[in-house]
Amino acid sequence: MTTEPETAPDNQIADIVDTIDEIREDDETSIGDIVQHLGVASFTPILLFVSLVIVTPLSGVPGLSSICGILIALVSGQLLLGRNELWLPDFITRRRIPGRKLDKALLQLQGPLGWVQEVTTRRLAFLTVPPVSYLLYSICFLCGAAMPFLELVPMTSSLLAAVVALLAIALISRDGVFTLLGLTSLGTAAALLSTIGQLII
Repeated sequence: MTTEPETAPDNQIADIVDTIDEIREDDETSIGDIVQHLGVASFTPILLFVSLVIVTPLSGVPGLSSICGILIALVSGQLLLGRNELWLPDFITRRRIPGRKLDKALLQLQGPLGWVQEVTTRRLAFLTVPPVSYLLYSICFLCGAAMPFLELVPMTSSLLAAVVALLAIALISRDGVFTLLGLTSLGTAAALLSTIGQLII
């Protein structure tokens, strides 16, 4: 297994903000276009961007939460395998997102990303590097893989996406505080899913 190249966390988050500005110039954007803008070697920024998208109203677009969940699982799985360049199947990269809805969602992301850029710093960094980072990738993989099966259950995809977003922030910024926040959110998601399961049964 390998880890992503060491990059200044502020730069990577700033790159995502710049990417948002670039994407907003297009009338309609495919997931493949977004990945290309972020960079096919930028695994964790892609995880962060995609998970944040699911937290926005775009999660209401039919099938998008499932597609994004599969994307999260694929990116996390390839991080675990130590791949240097991301591979995605055509049925994901060809999926297009309506420009007006995407523009509204991206506007909502700029504020949170700016806040993240300001508050993150290298704290409890041992919670963001191997072997702990492999656990975080695994959690992201499981969250993403679960999303297609939970799309019809209200709030679950957004809650799992929030877990992935917090862990991605931790990995990008080497900020272990966000690891702890992500694990806490994971516990909340697990409790909610357990409650829902009991109600269904």
